Amino acid sequence: MNNNIKEGLEKKFKRSIVDLNLKKSDTIIVAFSGGADSTALLHLLIKEGYKCIAAHCNFSLRGKSSDNDELHVKEFCDKYKVKYITTKFDTKEFAKKEKLSIEMAARELRYRWFNKLLKENNAHYIATGHHGDDSIETILINLCRGTGIAGLTGIEKKQKNIIRPLLYAQSSEIVDYCKINNLLWRNDHTNNETEFVRNRIRHNIIPELKKINPSFFNTMQNSISYLNQVKEIFYSEVERVKNEIVAGAGDSLLIPIKLLCDHPQKESILFEILKPYNFSGDKTKQIIKGLSGIPGRQYFSKSHRVVTDRYNLILTPGGEKDDNSYFIEGKDSYINTPVKLKLSCFKKESSFIYSKERLKAHFDSDLISFPLTIRKVKNGDKFQPLGMNQFKKVSDFFIDNKFSLVKKEQTWLLLNGDDIIWIIGHRIDERYKVKPSTKNILEISVIDTNANI
Repeated sequence: MNNNIKEGLEKKFKRSIVDLNLKKSDTIIVAFSGGADSTALLHLLIKEGYKCIAAHCNFSLRGKSSDNDELHVKEFCDKYKVKYITTKFDTKEFAKKEKLSIEMAARELRYRWFNKLLKENNAHYIATGHHGDDSIETILINLCRGTGIAGLTGIEKKQKNIIRPLLYAQSSEIVDYCKINNLLWRNDHTNNETEFVRNRIRHNIIPELKKINPSFFNTMQNSISYLNQVKEIFYSEVERVKNEIVAGAGDSLLIPIKLLCDHPQKESILFEILKPYNFSGDKTKQIIKGLSGIPGRQYFSKSHRVVTDRYNLILTPGGEKDDNSYFIEGKDSYINTPVKLKLSCFKKESSFIYSKERLKAHFDSDLISFPLTIRKVKNGDKFQPLGMNQFKKVSDFFIDNKFSLVKKEQTWLLLNGDDIIWIIGHRIDERYKVKPSTKNILEISVIDTNANI
């Protein structure tokens, strides 16, 4: 019976590393906590002839127990002649500084260090001891918190340079393997503390599900396999729609409302488009619901903003509105903040032709008193647009020229005293234009080709 368990696990492991396309020449950093899962993983990789480096993190969370884990790791690696590297973290201090939970802080510290080791040791992969039960627990956690289809497929077997060769195995199989091979391991008592969500699911919920279905593990593994196939089909459709209707890239996207609404699964499609920008499913529902309302609504994630205009959803990076004023002194020939501008003064020649370029403006220099001011629009702002003999509200100018809400917020004004002399990149003021009587000219050019104006 024991040999059957051992041979069964080893056989599955061989299939797993074939699926992962591992080569015997690969160097593998093994995340080695000293627990049963990582102990079995390291032992199996050694038996298969892989060059392994055991990497152990002491998170300083369990006092002497953490130090004994580290000592165990050294003894195990010495016995099996495996290179090992250890490090120690002040996890609580890091969590406090970064405002993270202890679990998230430990994860962040762990993977930062593992990736550093990859480079320093010219290694190919980081291998972790996650198993099938971990994957099922992750699905249940995601269901509780709300998730897209990716959250229903568990832990990925391969994620860039991170591999998890034991996802086919149950925790009990791994423990049996360690016992059969006389492998000692360390137990982390915090795994039994039900104050953590994962532990509550592991110790309270999954045992009840296994009572309902004794084949719960195999049923879930089959479901995971099926849902992964569904996920691939779904993501192919999301990618097709994105390529067809979404304009822009990176942190700024334009999503045509009509084309989005024409899709029968518009909410799911929009959720997947916005998910990388930290928008939740509930927030996506709000956006979809608001599409039939008046333009100008804004929706925020912790990092980005979606604005609805007449025809599009506009995604931009979040951040507070810049209400600062910036000044240009008479001696300045360049400024970099908030817009990159080049300034020059010269005498007007008879051959002079004033600029018709949107990003270059000419003014009667003798009407200018430095310092000039650059700021965003305020309520009630007015100017006299070039070619007009009366004043116009800046807000009306924006409306007439179909500025989106985002464009309005990105537009800067140039002022001479209290007079708006240029909506930068768009229109100068009639009072400050170059006239036949003008003797000296101030030329100002926008030199930031990436400026959103």
